[in-house]
Amino acid sequence: MIYVTQGHQLGIGIEVFLKSFSLLNSIQQKSFKLVVNRRTIEQNLKLLNFNYQILNDQIHFNSNILNYIECANEGLPESTQSLNLALENITEKDILLTLPTSKDQLIDSNQLRKGYTEFLRYRYSIQNLCMVFKAYEDATLLITDHIPLAKVSSSITSAQIIEKVTKTMNGFNKYFYPLSEVIFAGINPHCGEGGLLGNEDHVVDDAIKSLNSVVNTVGPVSGDTLHFYTGNKEKQLKVYMFHDQGLPLFKDKYRTIGLNITLGLPFLRMSVDHGTAFNLYGKGVADFSGCYYMLKEAIKVNRKLLDEQQ
Repeated sequence: MIYVTQGHQLGIGIEVFLKSFSLLNSIQQKSFKLVVNRRTIEQNLKLLNFNYQILNDQIHFNSNILNYIECANEGLPESTQSLNLALENITEKDILLTLPTSKDQLIDSNQLRKGYTEFLRYRYSIQNLCMVFKAYEDATLLITDHIPLAKVSSSITSAQIIEKVTKTMNGFNKYFYPLSEVIFAGINPHCGEGGLLGNEDHVVDDAIKSLNSVVNTVGPVSGDTLHFYTGNKEKQLKVYMFHDQGLPLFKDKYRTIGLNITLGLPFLRMSVDHGTAFNLYGKGVADFSGCYYMLKEAIKVNRKLLDEQQ
């Protein structure tokens, strides 16, 4: 089963999901289950001028049938309610898709979490979850994600790099395709220029030496030129040391066609690579191409997992 959590009730998540879901055939649609507040889904259906009926655990709109689980009002933000209920149902054979939310919507153990990755990191007590971005032949791993820039260099260790690269390679092999080459960015500009710009990149060097025996490695190379490296792009993993070192290049190239993936959990979690776009809520004009890409990728992974079970 592919569980989809609703995200922020005033964002474009439900709109782009419903439009993308409508492009799937009836067999593909049966693999999805939306976890959503009933008032919120009805509001979105009305805003989109869709003809609909909600019958038991199904939402019939236009010519589509969407299975859903209704969230009860627990006094928590709707994004948290939806995510909690999905996690109660999910197994390692399932896939979790999370629609966009804001940083003030995810609460776990009475603590505000800074995003889905951090929420899941604490919920499952797995420190080195991997934030990975995928679009077509591009696979990009961030060693650190949502932390202040001032803490980046002190937060990175060779062991952390090795663990995250290994988890990402294992996850891609399980869910997508095998990776055969890993290209590393340095932490400092120009990899420190032999110490002139800093000596932090020794942790990257040490990690590369350890990984050389299991995968072809390249680097460290300067973060601003890593994307120029050719090689076999369909088998490459680009490894950047911090969030804004790698993502500006990725998002400039792919725009909304990209996946934010969490690897290292008992199941696969994916999200669209864009935000809530509150300014577009209710206008019916949001670009749903990224969400459609996510649904199609989820269907392929789900089929792969089902084939392996047989």
